[in-house]
Amino acid sequence: MAKILIGISGSIAAYKTILYLRELRKLNHQCKVILTAGGAQFVTANLIAALGCEVYGDQTLDLTKPEQAMLHIDLAKWADRFIIAPLSAHTLAKLAHGFADNLLTQAALAYDAAIQPIYLAPAMNQQMWHNQATQANLQLLKERNFTIWNPATGLQACGDNGTGRMIEAEQLVMLTEQTLIEPTLVGKKIIITLGATVEPIDPVRYISNHSSGKMGLALINAALARGAQVIALCGKLAVKLPMHPHLQYIETLSADEMLSCALTQAIDADMIIACAAVADYKVANYAPQKIKKKAEQITLELIKNPDIISTVKQKFPELISISFAAETENVIEHAKIKLKAKNLNAIIANDVSEQQVFNQNTTKVSIIEQRGTIHEFNGSKNQVAEQIFEYLESLLCRI
Repeated sequence: MAKILIGISGSIAAYKTILYLRELRKLNHQCKVILTAGGAQFVTANLIAALGCEVYGDQTLDLTKPEQAMLHIDLAKWADRFIIAPLSAHTLAKLAHGFADNLLTQAALAYDAAIQPIYLAPAMNQQMWHNQATQANLQLLKERNFTIWNPATGLQACGDNGTGRMIEAEQLVMLTEQTLIEPTLVGKKIIITLGATVEPIDPVRYISNHSSGKMGLALINAALARGAQVIALCGKLAVKLPMHPHLQYIETLSADEMLSCALTQAIDADMIIACAAVADYKVANYAPQKIKKKAEQITLELIKNPDIISTVKQKFPELISISFAAETENVIEHAKIKLKAKNLNAIIANDVSEQQVFNQNTTKVSIIEQRGTIHEFNGSKNQVAEQIFEYLESLLCRI
């Protein structure tokens, strides 16, 4: 059980925070809530109190009472974790520039973010999210050890469709639980490849695949929760990565780019997890101009791409190397062949027949060790990522 301080600022997304608080209480966490005047326009203190949470706000603050005069400091010292959800653009700007004009911003200043980050779940219109001022404010907070749980993309209350929706209550709970995991990987540098590689044919067309990056994102969150420094080598993604002080994002769209960056980053890395779906082949002769639709048929000459994880392991044999193996038949047998051929420490096999994995929220995998032991995990990709890292922690202890 943890002591969790939740800030609710002015956004329609505050209704999700009620669902979030309910789940936290089910997990026996002790919750205190700071409700701003803006937040109170969308949810009430009575509703929050009915969930078993203590509620505080400027509306009820009486500085003439000794027990409330230092409330912002008391709340900051009490909290094991400090999370602001939803975070409005207005409150974001105040945090970035050190304002202390209400109980929430005062508590944020009194909280030692150098020891434990303040976690922020933004919610705002897509144009406000992309505004240069908003992005500059986010960068300032990231540099001060705040962690940003990036908003989702979709239909917004105003009718726009874009990025700015606060993530769902279920994801807030998952991310909160991850912050409470013992930081067993502090000081470890982990490379994670994710997404789909893109092999250009001409300036318009390319060869790629169905990988969304969801499994890679789940692995990144699990590694960050354990205190690791994570280098994310990203192909084409259908997900957004969190803003985190221990996460470095590098766009590597093609297999050649991903391999080059992997070799550079592997020099001082402790582990690499190859989760990206890498194209086996690329076009031999890239067309610098768009290929015109004139002939009834065209023929593309393809040449083999480098094997990223195998090349990295050959150059850095002491690097703990784990790879996913997506198969459609004889899944375990084919994965065992790859495990031996590439000299990996372990391989994670998954069945991708009938689109059972790509862009889905659940998965089933089998981890196969060099000694032949097989561990099977299934569930949501977040749950499976946790199970994988529990295994990897034991692997690190044995090596």
